Amino acid sequence: MYLLEMAPKFLVALIILLIYVKLSGKSQIAPMSQLDQVGSMVIGALVGGTLLNANVSAWESAGAVAIWAGLLILVRFIKSKNSKLRDAIDGEPIQLVKNGNLLSENFIKANLPVRDFETLINIQGICAFNELKQVWYELNGSLTIIKKGDKDIAVLVIENGAISQDNLEQLHKSETWLKHEIKKQGYKDIKEIFCAEWFDDKLLVYPYDDVRKSKSESKK
Repeated sequence: MYLLEMAPKFLVALIILLIYVKLSGKSQIAPMSQLDQVGSMVIGALVGGTLLNANVSAWESAGAVAIWAGLLILVRFIKSKNSKLRDAIDGEPIQLVKNGNLLSENFIKANLPVRDFETLINIQGICAFNELKQVWYELNGSLTIIKKGDKDIAVLVIENGAISQDNLEQLHKSETWLKHEIKKQGYKDIKEIFCAEWFDDKLLVYPYDDVRKSKSESKK
């Protein structure tokens, strides 16, 4: 009898979770930030708590999960449209090694003991700090590592039609320079570009689908 009473709650909660996973994307399976991780944990706690509480109806259970899931999706949407707000919410990757030098202050900022850092790089087959050229501590706790002798990683300078000012400053480039480079490649406006990255002393541009299709048709 108890299982029959719980069945509607399980069904409604499952439907809400399926919708949430569909709308929020695969990053909820492999969280990209602390907010993603905590948000998913709260979703699990809400589902478990309301399902096991006999005083909470199926619709009340679904409502609690739907409100929280909706808030997370809204924050994710806002972050995708505003890089500065995204950085304010999620924070930014912290550089731990620069040009072979360990940045001790950034280890403190990241709250990462050097012994734990050593373990993380050993797991990736790196035997000594001397092998490292650049290392960033990412938002999800993973490390991005460039060893001595490797090429530097690409730097994103345009994201979702907007300029990444912090990355431009990192490259010692100006907004005027970027707009000039975009026009040299046949684009009129930054808003036509889905994303662009600086790699190996080249600007690699990836326009939105409709812009790319329009350019392809005009060449025929």
